[in-house]
Amino acid sequence: MDFEALEEDITQLNRIKPNANYASRDRYKDLYQSIYERLLEMEKSGRIELEPGKKGLAYLQELLINDGPEFCYTIVFWEKGHAGKKYKIGVCIRGLPICKPVEEQSCFTN
Repeated sequence: MDFEALEEDITQLNRIKPNANYASRDRYKDLYQSIYERLLEMEKSGRIELEPGKKGLAYLQELLINDGPEFCYTIVFWEKGHAGKKYKIGVCIRGLPICKPVEEQSCFTN
């Protein structure tokens, strides 16, 4: 998986307006799941780095299954060797999971 293609999918995910209708919401969930699965593969192969002190990406799925939408947890990640562009992926309280670029001032916050 090419990191540039992953970045394009993250951009596309954040252009979807999931509150517009159920089709948009389903499209959002499907694209998020695709991004998440590719990130798992990239984590296993060492192509991405995760925020120090955080659990692996598989923890997000555990939260969704075991704790439901009442929990909030995000993980910051970046392409190995390119920490200038960071992204966060997570599950959010009572909302859709997220995957979006990190703003400079909030790199390591939940």
